[in-house]
Amino acid sequence: MRQDRDTQDESERCAGREGAARAPLGRASYGGSRRGARAARSRPAAVGRAEGREHSHRRAILGASWWRRALIVSIASSLPAGGALASSGPPPPRTAVLSLASAVASALRVAPQIEQAADLHRAAQYGARAGRAALLPRLSLVGGRYWNQTRNGQALYANANGPRETAGLVELSVPLYSPQLLALDRLARDRAALAADEQALTRLTVAAQVAGAWYQLALLGARVRIWTSTVHSVGVLYRGTHQEYDVGAAAVLDLAQTRLLLHNAQSGLEQAQAQRSAARRALNMLLGRAASAPLALPHLLPPERPLPMPSQWIARAGESQPMLQVSRRQIALGRAQARSLRAARLPSLMANVGYGVDAPATPTSRDLGWQVFLGFSMPLFDFGAQRDRIADADNQVAALRAARRTVLLQIRMTIARDYGSAQAADRAYHEALKQRRDARSVYEMTRDGYKAGTLNALDLAQAESSWLQARLQVATTLALLHLAHTQLRLDAGTYPGERSAR
Repeated sequence: MRQDRDTQDESERCAGREGAARAPLGRASYGGSRRGARAARSRPAAVGRAEGREHSHRRAILGASWWRRALIVSIASSLPAGGALASSGPPPPRTAVLSLASAVASALRVAPQIEQAADLHRAAQYGARAGRAALLPRLSLVGGRYWNQTRNGQALYANANGPRETAGLVELSVPLYSPQLLALDRLARDRAALAADEQALTRLTVAAQVAGAWYQLALLGARVRIWTSTVHSVGVLYRGTHQEYDVGAAAVLDLAQTRLLLHNAQSGLEQAQAQRSAARRALNMLLGRAASAPLALPHLLPPERPLPMPSQWIARAGESQPMLQVSRRQIALGRAQARSLRAARLPSLMANVGYGVDAPATPTSRDLGWQVFLGFSMPLFDFGAQRDRIADADNQVAALRAARRTVLLQIRMTIARDYGSAQAADRAYHEALKQRRDARSVYEMTRDGYKAGTLNALDLAQAESSWLQARLQVATTLALLHLAHTQLRLDAGTYPGERSAR
């Protein structure tokens, strides 16, 4: 027992030394160890009082330093570490949600097709300005020197005044009556209007392309979310089955089947993510952004407003559809072409007024004078070439009228088909909602039965597959429903972000 007591005393002394080493400076200054206290009591009183004063002074100094150190430690502990400050940096910027209207507006600003159509429109406008300028007076400068053959000092040409002749005129040409110039001016204006309508048609085509890419990315984003949820739920199920298998509460078939479910879900998720990356790159290219730029799209919600009747869409297409506007302008352009060919057979009257010099010798200021010319021209006979050109233009106009009727019929058929597709997509979406509700109920009951041990993993795999396919079908039908509504508006001549394609 003495050996045990010595061992206990030794352990207490070691614990006291370790406690003194771990204690803060304040506790060490107040008490110290037990051995120090016993030695202090055995010393004389005077020595004790002197050491007490020295001890109190040292305690005051150490106490003040302890409070200072405690304050520094508390402040330092409230600040983040230097490595954290260096590694954290500014928070990453949040990706703005890109709506369909914003995507279409961005694509309309950067699409090269629209830039090409705008350049062609500007070129046609310059042509229209040139056609109007041809009807205005024109001022020109004419000058030169003639060397004529002479005989006995007389010029051999009727318009020559001598062997050498100097001419210099400031000439003003005025078309007094020119039906052909008037017809060409109208033709140039029709071409400019046609270029504007073709630009509107190009904008509508780009909007339709962007809408298809946007809905494709939105659908793939929904698929990725569904597959991610499936991977999570199947992963939880697999881990639970693995734990039950370790304790002998689950069969090896159940473990293998849940592992297969997890692998299939992971494979589907990887495929959906790859497809989403490709769709994101395609949409970024249409928007003029970097291919790897992040994109965040809003979640698709069911449409709230019912669709108008097809007659209203057809009436709207008659006002806003650029294809009809282009067909009308083409007919007007063909008529203007035919008028210009007919006007070439009519007479034209022109006047030229010149002021300058036309003298055989070196001209002087006394040789300046006025010159007025009044001209008249009219073609008489060209072996029927102009008549055939006019007949060609008339038949072209007749063909353009038939083409316009074809375009109108095509638009009506397209709107009717789009309206039927929208109705079918709406019914399919509601049926998919019902199937998803039933599949979810079956899946939950099958999962509960599997956990209770009454059903096996094969039953669970079948229920899981039906539940997954039902959710994917809901996402697909919802995207198709929105796309059908948008396609109906596009075929009627309107697109997101603007009232019409003009």
